[in-house]
Amino acid sequence: MPDQPRKPGPNDSVLVAFVTVHLLSGESFELLPFEDADDVKSKVSDLLADWVQSGFLIQGSQIYPWQQVLRVEATEVVELSRADFLLRREQWQSRDLYRLQQSFWKTKKKRSNEDDKGSEEKNHQN
Repeated sequence: MPDQPRKPGPNDSVLVAFVTVHLLSGESFELLPFEDADDVKSKVSDLLADWVQSGFLIQGSQIYPWQQVLRVEATEVVELSRADFLLRREQWQSRDLYRLQQSFWKTKKKRSNEDDKGSEEKNHQN
């Protein structure tokens, strides 16, 4: 008996939703993509409900009060093979980690500049 072609199962593909947050200030940013094999819409909806309940949207090192969020928009939903998804997820996570590191260093640099100004002001007062 020849091998029957294998029918794709539910675990062979992943639905991925790309979500953009738009703030009242005009700033916008993408969240890490949401993924689920069957129902990615529920994952996005559940997370949004949790954010509304907490009152805050957290993106990396930034915390935005929920009332600063104008809208949250699912910009694209795609279906990927599990292997392609795993490869892309690594890329998305490394890109997000890079963005967080850059944000950290910008914050640290600002803090260092403020500390330098503060110590100069103290020296002038003495």
